Amino acid sequence: MNKRFTSRHHAAMQVVQWIVFALLAFLFYVLMTSGSHVQPLLLIPLAMCISVHFGEIPSAAVGVVSGLLMDIACGKLLGYNAIWMVVCCVATSLLHSYYLRDKFFNTLLLTAVCTAVQGYMDFMLYYAIWGHENVTLVYTHIMLPSGIMTLVCTIPVWLIVRWICRVCGSQRSFELEKTIVTSQ
Repeated sequence: MNKRFTSRHHAAMQVVQWIVFALLAFLFYVLMTSGSHVQPLLLIPLAMCISVHFGEIPSAAVGVVSGLLMDIACGKLLGYNAIWMVVCCVATSLLHSYYLRDKFFNTLLLTAVCTAVQGYMDFMLYYAIWGHENVTLVYTHIMLPSGIMTLVCTIPVWLIVRWICRVCGSQRSFELEKTIVTSQ
Protein backbone atom coordinates (compact mmCIF):
# COMPACT_ATOMS: atom_id res chain seq x y z
CA MET A 1 0.00 0.00 0.00
CA ASN A 2 2.85 2.38 0.77
CA LYS A 3 4.44 1.85 -2.68
CA ARG A 4 1.12 2.60 -4.37
CA PHE A 5 0.77 5.85 -2.42
CA THR A 6 4.31 6.81 -3.30
CA SER A 7 3.73 6.12 -6.99
CA ARG A 8 0.42 8.02 -7.03
CA HIS A 9 1.94 10.91 -5.12
CA HIS A 10 4.89 10.99 -7.50
CA ALA A 11 2.59 10.91 -10.53
CA ALA A 12 0.52 13.79 -9.15
CA MET A 13 3.64 15.82 -8.46
CA GLN A 14 4.88 15.13 -12.00
CA VAL A 15 1.65 16.55 -13.42
CA VAL A 16 2.03 19.65 -11.24
CA GLN A 17 5.67 19.96 -12.29
CA TRP A 18 4.88 19.86 -16.02
CA ILE A 19 2.04 22.37 -15.58
CA VAL A 20 4.47 24.74 -13.86
CA PHE A 21 7.03 24.21 -16.64
CA ALA A 22 4.35 24.97 -19.27
CA LEU A 23 3.39 28.16 -17.42
CA LEU A 24 7.05 29.18 -17.24
CA ALA A 25 7.46 28.55 -20.97
CA PHE A 26 4.39 30.67 -21.70
CA LEU A 27 5.65 33.44 -19.40
CA PHE A 28 9.09 33.39 -21.04
CA TYR A 29 7.47 33.46 -24.48
CA VAL A 30 5.48 36.55 -23.47
CA LEU A 31 8.64 38.20 -22.12
CA MET A 32 10.50 37.39 -25.35
CA THR A 33 7.80 38.99 -27.49
CA SER A 34 7.43 42.19 -25.49
CA GLY A 35 9.77 45.10 -25.02
CA SER A 36 12.71 46.35 -27.05
CA HIS A 37 14.47 44.88 -30.04
CA VAL A 38 17.19 43.08 -28.07
CA GLN A 39 15.79 40.36 -25.82
CA PRO A 40 17.32 37.35 -24.07
CA LEU A 41 16.25 34.02 -25.51
CA LEU A 42 14.75 32.81 -22.22
CA LEU A 43 13.44 29.57 -23.68
CA ILE A 44 16.97 28.25 -24.31
CA PRO A 45 18.03 28.16 -20.63
CA LEU A 46 14.60 26.87 -19.62
CA ALA A 47 14.78 23.97 -22.07
CA MET A 48 18.38 23.18 -21.15
CA CYS A 49 17.69 23.27 -17.40
CA ILE A 50 14.65 21.02 -17.77
CA SER A 51 16.64 18.58 -19.94
CA VAL A 52 19.15 18.15 -17.14
CA HIS A 53 16.50 16.52 -14.95
CA PHE A 54 14.70 14.28 -17.46
CA GLY A 55 15.34 11.55 -20.00
CA GLU A 56 15.72 11.82 -23.74
CA ILE A 57 12.04 11.63 -24.74
CA PRO A 58 10.77 14.38 -22.40
CA SER A 59 13.84 16.46 -23.31
CA ALA A 60 13.05 16.10 -27.01
CA ALA A 61 9.47 17.21 -26.36
CA VAL A 62 10.71 20.21 -24.38
CA GLY A 63 13.10 21.03 -27.23
CA VAL A 64 10.32 20.91 -29.82
CA VAL A 65 7.97 23.11 -27.81
CA SER A 66 10.62 25.66 -26.82
CA GLY A 67 12.02 25.74 -30.35
CA LEU A 68 8.61 26.33 -31.90
CA LEU A 69 7.87 29.08 -29.40
CA MET A 70 11.25 30.66 -30.22
CA ASP A 71 10.46 30.46 -33.93
CA ILE A 72 7.18 32.27 -33.39
CA ALA A 73 8.69 34.85 -31.03
CA CYS A 74 11.66 35.62 -33.29
CA GLY A 75 9.71 35.52 -36.55
CA LYS A 76 11.78 32.68 -38.00
CA LEU A 77 10.78 29.82 -40.26
CA LEU A 78 8.62 27.44 -38.22
CA GLY A 79 10.77 24.49 -37.14
CA TYR A 80 14.12 26.22 -37.65
CA ASN A 81 14.92 26.61 -33.93
CA ALA A 82 12.86 23.54 -33.01
CA ILE A 83 15.27 21.19 -34.77
CA TRP A 84 18.29 22.78 -33.11
CA MET A 85 16.64 22.78 -29.67
CA VAL A 86 15.78 19.06 -29.97
CA VAL A 87 19.44 18.31 -30.69
CA CYS A 88 20.61 20.48 -27.77
CA CYS A 89 18.06 19.13 -25.27
CA VAL A 90 18.63 15.46 -26.11
CA ALA A 91 22.41 15.96 -26.02
CA THR A 92 22.11 17.70 -22.64
CA SER A 93 19.97 14.89 -21.27
CA LEU A 94 22.35 12.21 -22.51
CA LEU A 95 25.42 14.03 -21.22
CA HIS A 96 23.84 14.43 -17.79
CA SER A 97 22.71 10.79 -17.81
CA TYR A 98 26.14 9.36 -18.46
CA TYR A 99 28.89 11.92 -17.87
CA LEU A 100 27.92 15.13 -16.12
CA ARG A 101 26.42 15.97 -12.76
CA ASP A 102 23.65 18.42 -12.01
CA LYS A 103 25.95 21.38 -11.43
CA PHE A 104 25.38 24.97 -12.47
CA PHE A 105 28.63 25.26 -14.41
CA ASN A 106 27.76 22.24 -16.58
CA THR A 107 24.35 23.66 -17.43
CA LEU A 108 25.81 27.11 -18.08
CA LEU A 109 28.44 25.68 -20.41
CA LEU A 110 25.92 23.66 -22.41
CA THR A 111 23.57 26.65 -22.58
CA ALA A 112 26.46 28.81 -23.80
CA VAL A 113 27.28 26.33 -26.56
CA CYS A 114 23.63 26.04 -27.59
CA THR A 115 23.15 29.83 -27.58
CA ALA A 116 26.40 30.47 -29.48
CA VAL A 117 25.63 27.96 -32.22
CA GLN A 118 22.03 29.18 -32.51
CA GLY A 119 23.23 32.79 -32.78
CA TYR A 120 25.87 31.86 -35.33
CA MET A 121 23.33 29.98 -37.45
CA ASP A 122 20.94 32.95 -37.29
CA PHE A 123 23.69 35.36 -38.25
CA MET A 124 24.94 33.26 -41.14
CA LEU A 125 21.56 32.21 -42.58
CA TYR A 126 19.64 35.44 -42.09
CA TYR A 127 22.30 38.15 -42.53
CA ALA A 128 25.80 37.21 -43.67
CA ILE A 129 24.81 34.91 -46.52
CA TRP A 130 22.97 37.71 -48.32
CA GLY A 131 26.02 39.99 -48.47
CA HIS A 132 24.47 43.06 -46.86
CA GLU A 133 26.76 45.89 -45.82
CA ASN A 134 27.68 46.29 -42.16
CA VAL A 135 26.30 42.92 -41.05
CA THR A 136 28.81 42.92 -38.22
CA LEU A 137 26.72 45.67 -36.61
CA VAL A 138 23.82 43.23 -36.38
CA TYR A 139 26.10 40.73 -34.67
CA THR A 140 27.68 43.19 -32.24
CA HIS A 141 24.57 45.26 -31.44
CA ILE A 142 21.82 42.62 -31.45
CA MET A 143 23.03 39.02 -31.38
CA LEU A 144 25.96 39.31 -29.00
CA PRO A 145 24.03 41.29 -26.34
CA SER A 146 21.11 38.88 -26.68
CA GLY A 147 23.43 35.91 -26.15
CA ILE A 148 25.05 37.51 -23.11
CA MET A 149 21.65 38.33 -21.61
CA THR A 150 20.57 34.74 -22.25
CA LEU A 151 23.57 33.44 -20.31
CA VAL A 152 22.96 35.84 -17.44
CA CYS A 153 19.31 34.74 -17.32
CA THR A 154 20.48 31.13 -16.99
CA ILE A 155 21.26 31.76 -13.32
CA PRO A 156 17.70 32.46 -12.09
CA VAL A 157 16.20 29.94 -14.53
CA TRP A 158 18.53 27.21 -13.24
CA LEU A 159 17.61 28.03 -9.64
CA ILE A 160 13.87 28.02 -10.40
CA VAL A 161 13.94 24.74 -12.34
CA ARG A 162 16.14 23.06 -9.76
CA TRP A 163 13.79 24.14 -6.96
CA ILE A 164 10.74 22.87 -8.87
CA CYS A 165 12.44 19.53 -9.52
CA ARG A 166 13.42 19.18 -5.86
CA VAL A 167 9.92 19.99 -4.62
CA CYS A 168 8.13 17.81 -7.17
CA GLY A 169 10.83 15.17 -7.54
CA SER A 170 12.28 14.73 -10.99
CA GLN A 171 12.01 11.46 -12.90
CA ARG A 172 15.73 10.72 -12.51
CA SER A 173 15.65 11.07 -8.73
CA PHE A 174 12.53 8.88 -8.54
CA GLU A 175 14.18 6.13 -10.62
CA LEU A 176 17.35 6.38 -8.53
CA GLU A 177 15.36 6.00 -5.30
CA LYS A 178 13.46 3.07 -6.79
CA THR A 179 16.69 1.25 -7.70
CA ILE A 180 18.18 1.89 -4.26
CA VAL A 181 15.08 0.47 -2.57
CA THR A 182 14.95 -2.63 -4.80
CA SER A 183 18.66 -3.35 -4.36
CA GLN A 184 18.36 -3.47 -0.57
